[in-house]
Amino acid sequence: MDSNGLPQSGTLGANPAHSQASPDGGLKLLVKGFSATEHKLLLGVVFLSRRRAPRIDLLEPRQAREADVIMIDTHDQDAMQWARQQPYLHEKAVIWVDGHTAHPGHTLAKRPIQWPVLPVLLYHALERRPQNVSEQAAQQHNNRRILIIDDSLPVRTHIRQLLEPRGFSVTEAESAAEGIAVDAKTSFACVLMDVMMPGIDGYEACRRVKANHPGGQAPAVVMLTSKSSPFDRIRGKMAGCDDYLTKPVDAEHLHTVLSHYVRAETQASSPMSSLGLKPAF
Repeated sequence: MDSNGLPQSGTLGANPAHSQASPDGGLKLLVKGFSATEHKLLLGVVFLSRRRAPRIDLLEPRQAREADVIMIDTHDQDAMQWARQQPYLHEKAVIWVDGHTAHPGHTLAKRPIQWPVLPVLLYHALERRPQNVSEQAAQQHNNRRILIIDDSLPVRTHIRQLLEPRGFSVTEAESAAEGIAVDAKTSFACVLMDVMMPGIDGYEACRRVKANHPGGQAPAVVMLTSKSSPFDRIRGKMAGCDDYLTKPVDAEHLHTVLSHYVRAETQASSPMSSLGLKPAF
C-alpha cells in the first residue's frame, strides 16, 4: 500500500467498479498513480459512463497493452518506474499528468483534472496518438485507389467528381457489407466511410476493414460524418479510423486529408497540368 492507502500499482483493479476489457466496444483506460480522492472522482465518471457513450472500462496492469489510453501520474514514483519498463508506450495514447515533456503524439495535462469531462481529455489523447503516417504513405504511395462507402448516391457522386479530376481511381459501395467485401478483394489507399448507414454502421465497418488487412497493411479509413462531438470521434478512434470529414465534403479539406495517405502526382502526370493548374497536394 502507498501513503494514500492504495495498492502500489496505483490502479483500480481491486475496486468493484473496475471492469475488464469488454467485447462491446468500451473505451479501455489504464490509470497509474493518483491520490485516493482522484480515484474516487474517476470511479464516479466510470459509473456514469455506463449510461452513455463512450463507456469507460478500467483495465488491470496486466492488460496494459490492450488499453486505448493510459493516464500516468508523473508525481508517483511507482507509476513512473512502471512507465520506464514499458517499451511500447511510444505507440500508445498516453496522458502524462503534471509532466513537463512528452513523447511526440503523447498528451500533457495539468492538475486539477476536470474529471466530469474526462471523455473529452481521452478524445484529445486519442487524436494525438502516434501514427506512422510516413510509413503508411510509403507502403501505399503508388496506390491511388479510393473506396467510397456511403448509402447516399448524391454523396458518392459528389466525392467522385472531386477525386477523379485529380487522378484517383474511385470505387463505390452503397452499403457497409458491400464495401467490406470489395475491400477484401482490392487494395485501396483510403476508404471514405459514412458513419450512419442501415445495417452495419461505419464504426463496425471500419473495424472489419482494418481486420481485413492484418500486419499493418490496412487502408486509411476516413469517416464521413455530420456529427462533430468528441464522443463520436472517440467511437471512431476506438474503431480504428484515421481521420474525419464533415458533410457536405469540402474539396480542399478532402484533398488535404488524403495527402496524408496518398502521394501527390507530379505536375507532368496530373490531368490538371494541361490547364496550367498546380495540384493542391
